[in-house]
Amino acid sequence: MIIHMAPGATSEQVGRVVDRITSDYGLLCETIVSDTTVIGVKGIASIVDEDRILEMPGVDKVIRITEKYKDASRNFHHDDTVVRVGTVPVGGDNLTVFGGPCAIETEEQSLASARMARDAGCDILRAFVDKSRTSPYDYRGLAIDRGLEIARAMKAETGLPIVSELIDLRHLDAFLRAGVDAIQVGARSAQYSPLLEELSKIDVPVVLKHGLGNDMNEWLSGAAFIMSGLDRSGHITPGGNRNVILCYRGIKSFETATRFGADIGMVPLVRSKSHLPLIADPSHSSGDRKLVERVAYGFIAAGAHGIEFDIHSNPAEALCDGKQAVQEEAGRIITNMRAIHHLLEGVGIETGTATAVAVG
Repeated sequence: MIIHMAPGATSEQVGRVVDRITSDYGLLCETIVSDTTVIGVKGIASIVDEDRILEMPGVDKVIRITEKYKDASRNFHHDDTVVRVGTVPVGGDNLTVFGGPCAIETEEQSLASARMARDAGCDILRAFVDKSRTSPYDYRGLAIDRGLEIARAMKAETGLPIVSELIDLRHLDAFLRAGVDAIQVGARSAQYSPLLEELSKIDVPVVLKHGLGNDMNEWLSGAAFIMSGLDRSGHITPGGNRNVILCYRGIKSFETATRFGADIGMVPLVRSKSHLPLIADPSHSSGDRKLVERVAYGFIAAGAHGIEFDIHSNPAEALCDGKQAVQEEAGRIITNMRAIHHLLEGVGIETGTATAVAVG
């Protein structure tokens, strides 16, 4: 539910509405002040007596929202949110590039790939310790302690913040101790509620990938779940992790010529529905380095805030997804993506005021 206060409504009137919602119905409120004040009601708002609220001084209108993903919705938060990974902003008017190897294999391979990603112009480094693979027989990463040791070395070598995928909840504390700047939830974990619940309790940014079979509502509901702090009994508690970045990679479909079916129209659609930063993955969606460049340009032209793609120093010898990893061409791709982004900004396609969320 959204409560629009009338122009000129006083802070006392706003406070009385918030008190009514919290005391009478046990729900949480978030107040957004711009030209007029808007109160977002979180929880099961169907229990609220709309007429009682409308009768209160200073209230202009009450709008009931049907989306489950209220925290991630533009109806609650009109302006683009910017999430900082380390010192790097993601979202708003920024174009941010995540790049690096699909998985940490050896220290030599990881450091060489990290330097390649840095020199190509990446802003954030992929340092994936654990991998959830299509087949359990495929390479799934090193032992966690050794993998995190190499991830820290990649960060120190390049000076870039790192993102790493978390699969097993038992490893969360180790990730936090290692100084991982952002935690990625892979496509196969996008609806694993216990993992999302634990990530809602920290303030480290979370990159939530689009699930293999998710529709938009399911994907954004997962993001809102992380943001809301919803507990196992279904109650929304104060807090939640507001630092969520969406990553689109497409879905499993009947087409086998590409790895995943990526509907490019999802990018502007999701941006119209959600204020969260949205990046896209041309490597996993295409599955072929010969396609990655053009797909990346398409995602940027469609309005993505950035790209996450695979950069490997020696794809022919890669233990994980070498077919879709790029090398020296990464620099050209990033340069051209920035040019496309700048061009579209110049003709006024990108709009919206960013609200910064600083983390770490």
